[in-house]
Amino acid sequence: MSKTVAKAVHVLETLAGAPKTIAELARELGVHSSTALRMLQPLADGGLIARGQDGRYRLGLRLVELGQQVLDEMDLRAVARPHLISLADATNSTVHLAQLVDDQIVYVDKIEGTASIRTWSRIGRAVPLHTAAASKVILAGLPAEHRDRLLAKHTFTRYTERTITDEADFREHLAAVARLGYATDQAEFEPLVHCLGVGIPDATGQLAAAVSLTTVRAVADPAALRQLLGRVQDTATSIAVALGRPPR
Repeated sequence: MSKTVAKAVHVLETLAGAPKTIAELARELGVHSSTALRMLQPLADGGLIARGQDGRYRLGLRLVELGQQVLDEMDLRAVARPHLISLADATNSTVHLAQLVDDQIVYVDKIEGTASIRTWSRIGRAVPLHTAAASKVILAGLPAEHRDRLLAKHTFTRYTERTITDEADFREHLAAVARLGYATDQAEFEPLVHCLGVGIPDATGQLAAAVSLTTVRAVADPAALRQLLGRVQDTATSIAVALGRPPR
């Protein structure tokens, strides 16, 4: 890294802590005030920093624009795929990646497991909001007004005897999902199909994606469920870190 670029990075990192005057910046950077001003001018010209009415310099809105562009160009599927494959290989189960796209939750990737029974899900297909583990965990993590908008236009169709068809009951179910930090689908859409879903927070902490694991069995085994849950949680964490979310 050149000295000029290094100094610019130092200025941005310094201002990330709090807005500062020229004198304060000069002290932080170990230079004269006139030198600090020369360092700031190109950054101000590019919108990376801005001078407020109080005379203090702060980070500029151009940084927000650039940061959002990085997030928009990051391909969730490409980042997540190796982690999904590892989970599928380790569990011999089908693994899904779901993402909130506009006002739909959609399967954006699927790694088939070894089970001879093929499930209904397809890449690009909308996820049933009130049955799928992936959709439940995303809904539970959304701001209330966004969740309300999605549920207001949703039809709670019954698919199996275990499907939750009452909106009030489903909202209570989502509250439990939020407390637990994961969701399940206990044969609520397809008989014998049981799923676990864990949300994937982005770099800002928002939940707009989830990883889910599908098993095909007559009855869900609680002990096996707990073991699989840990693997799904680890996968979701690994994907979140790869997307820029600081590890906990």
